[in-house]
Amino acid sequence: MLRADPAAMAAALERVAREDAAVVPLLATAECRELIHAGADLSYRTARPVIGEGERAVYQDFDICLSIPAQHRLWQLTHAVERLIAAALDAMTQPPLETLPLNDLVLQRYPPGARGITPHRDHVRYVGLVVIVQMSGDGRFGLCADRSGAGARVLDAGPGDGILMRAPGFGGAKDRPFHFLDGITVERYSLGMRSDRTAEPAAG
Repeated sequence: MLRADPAAMAAALERVAREDAAVVPLLATAECRELIHAGADLSYRTARPVIGEGERAVYQDFDICLSIPAQHRLWQLTHAVERLIAAALDAMTQPPLETLPLNDLVLQRYPPGARGITPHRDHVRYVGLVVIVQMSGDGRFGLCADRSGAGARVLDAGPGDGILMRAPGFGGAKDRPFHFLDGITVERYSLGMRSDRTAEPAAG
């Protein structure tokens, strides 16, 4: 299913250690289409347009699905990415983190012209590594220094690519990078995979 091998993922993780984020090819175009089709019947809701107040306000413009059944193909993809990351970490001389469960899954749909999401940081409960798989569409995903967007650095990512971004615990870092998404002109589907340190372990 995945285009990247452990060596390619390890190289991407090394870039994350140096640059806070990196892009790695993960899926072929046909697989992206199949996954979008598989997610078509899931239940979406409109994201809250504003979170926070004043200078801390974050503006959002997308639809979101938080309830993805355990046996869904999107979870199968997530487990495959998890195994790939684990293999990459095993091959690294100085791995930047321990193997982690990608136990939090979010599917987002951005219509053409959507505002996306303004600079923000992920919740403190997410640790280690964030993986965002772009399955369709366009847009500018970037990192920046603060909520104003200062020092923005846009990643070169397209459909089929996985965006890797560090979270607390990666390489010993404790802070959370500011990031944003804008410039959407073609419908975009993206799948966010995260490790939630507060989640209860799955029953064995």
